[in-house]
Amino acid sequence: MTYAKSAWLFGRGLGLVFLVAFVSWHAQQAGLIGERGITPATELMGALEARGMGYLDVPTFAWLFGASDGALHAICVLGELASVALLVGALPGPMALLATLLYLSLRVIGGPFMAFQWDILLVETGWVAALFLPWRAFDGPKALTEPPPLARWALYALAFRLMFLSGAVKLMSGDPAWSDLRALDYHYWTQPLPGPLSWFVHQLPSWVHEASVLTTFLVELVLPWLIVAAGLERVIDRLVKRRVSEVRRRVQTWLLRAPGLGFIALMILIALTGHYGFFNLLTIVIALPLLDDALLERVPVSGDARRARLERWIPDALATIPLTLGALALLVGLGAPLPEWSHGALAKARRVHLTSTYGLFAVMTTTRREIELEGSLDGETWRAYRFAHKPGDPRALPGWSAPHMPRLDWQMWFAALGEHRDSPWLRRLMNRLLEAEPTVLALFAEDPFDGQAPRYVRARVSAYRFGDWDLLMETGQWWEVEPLGPYAPTLTRPR
Repeated sequence: MTYAKSAWLFGRGLGLVFLVAFVSWHAQQAGLIGERGITPATELMGALEARGMGYLDVPTFAWLFGASDGALHAICVLGELASVALLVGALPGPMALLATLLYLSLRVIGGPFMAFQWDILLVETGWVAALFLPWRAFDGPKALTEPPPLARWALYALAFRLMFLSGAVKLMSGDPAWSDLRALDYHYWTQPLPGPLSWFVHQLPSWVHEASVLTTFLVELVLPWLIVAAGLERVIDRLVKRRVSEVRRRVQTWLLRAPGLGFIALMILIALTGHYGFFNLLTIVIALPLLDDALLERVPVSGDARRARLERWIPDALATIPLTLGALALLVGLGAPLPEWSHGALAKARRVHLTSTYGLFAVMTTTRREIELEGSLDGETWRAYRFAHKPGDPRALPGWSAPHMPRLDWQMWFAALGEHRDSPWLRRLMNRLLEAEPTVLALFAEDPFDGQAPRYVRARVSAYRFGDWDLLMETGQWWEVEPLGPYAPTLTRPR
């Protein structure tokens, strides 16, 4: 069994994910953490410097370049160039490392707008990819080589941890919506950004949703253990030096194929019914190396075997680090106590996202509140700031945003789960609207005042839920909307 072709596809896919992530963030960066943004990175770096912190505490190139708009722009451009190089196969190992360091630099100063699990996952994947991908000038499709075995299994361990913990947290949370198989009765309309198909899937019978929950548990809780079984099979074969029959070889192959195909299928279904930025694409890329060359139409693997073995022993040795840290992170995710010696190493690894724990939707949200921002020139006539991607107009079917990650739209969903005091950045946002700050207004679909600064800005909240076919036919509304009143105090611009 060879995995050279899937390894090559992984490198190209990861380059694409990095490119999407950098470009998506770059388009929003000025309004989010720019000098006149909602949470300026310059303020954060100033506060960190005043506390005597440095690169080892907060690993970002902003210590070197600064956090001005120009410096942040340069970090993004360098990241985009490194992503393109990785995408086309130029210096794959070094470019994976460079893209990882640059994205980590943005993540740690991105405040609440870079606090998503897939941002951390992308950095961790990049670290492993730097060991997994070849360190040579060009990785072309006609000169494929096998990835280092331990680096490959470090990537498999990441896939296991990502998927298994995603299922485990659902059961460990004790949320009856998951244990009663009712979670998808709510999910399609309460998720942060529904897609254009979400309304239609929500209308399906409850038994379809229950079967979907069971399928999710199968993919997330059962299939990952086939990866473990495949690893144990290979370890035993090596230890006892037993001959592997063709039947046994095929079984071992499918122990990796099944979870790989299952993970990919689940991510496609999730991507069709909701928008999670580049998360689904990244998970698909992580699953690709589970598929062998025979499944991907076997291609010849060229290159000198002895040189390949020499090139692999260093990545193999270094790959034991993410394997060990990943095992510790898995124990943390399952709530297991760790030995005292591991605490320091795990804390340092998490600081640079060498390893982490994962798990989305541990507790299912069963209601949906939407925050509406409005401005006024006179305190009587109010105009809404329309968001590009989050629900607003009840007569508008949810649109398409993935793989772009509209971070303000996402954070508005999180803010609506609590009170305005829980999201201090929201007041900063409202103040920027009072100032008619162009970089912040660019985060919205339109400025209702065409650049004029309003006198007042307020935040109101409403309950949203998907309607049914009758409501759609009678009123043209996809959403049922119930106004709930003020969300935050009204802000006034001084004269």
